[in-house]
Amino acid sequence: MPIFAALSDAERRAIASAASLQHLARGERAFSEGAPVGEFFLILSGHVKLSRASRHRGGVILRIAHPGEPFGPAGGTQGSLQTTTAIAQRDCLLAVWPIETWNRFLHDMPGLAIGLLGVLERRLAVTQDRLIEIASLDVPRRIAHLVLRLIDQAGRQDEKGIRVDFPITRQDIAALTGTTLHSASRILTNWERQGIIGGGRRELLVQSVPALVDLATARLAGPAPR
Repeated sequence: MPIFAALSDAERRAIASAASLQHLARGERAFSEGAPVGEFFLILSGHVKLSRASRHRGGVILRIAHPGEPFGPAGGTQGSLQTTTAIAQRDCLLAVWPIETWNRFLHDMPGLAIGLLGVLERRLAVTQDRLIEIASLDVPRRIAHLVLRLIDQAGRQDEKGIRVDFPITRQDIAALTGTTLHSASRILTNWERQGIIGGGRRELLVQSVPALVDLATARLAGPAPR
């Protein structure tokens, strides 16, 4: 895992021995927004949705974390509050450290801080890409870019195409691309009729990656509302 790449074997063993394992069933929360910070998490298997409440609309999905990714306030302190809600998208296995233990490792192991900084830089780059897409692309292209990222991060080949390996709803897709459920549903239904995607309401199957790339680069996408 990239976060541990700069560590010695002895440092990795120390970190591993301090972790406990936590199983989350699909739909179960690792923590809720506003709860006290007590632990730091790393996904060993499964996928976790991180969202935040909004006064102007429903919960905003900040990102979906995948195997190998940490989540939780890095460098948070006991008594500070969670700023997001973390919900398992499917059954998950997590490595968990008490926040004081994790902070001690960060202090004592410069390689861990370097690895965490790399993770945060990559996460920032993805966030910037999403902001640029929302500001500059129409809805079909935003959704096409999102689906391409999802199959790159969590795609699983089967006989029908490439399947995103966790449940994702049309509401999730709308939230991740800054559009309405109505617009996302209309676009995805149209793509299903064209044979580009499939999978139903809670699953996503890409049946034609070349056609999806064409949509992302606007060679097939016509005018659409923002």
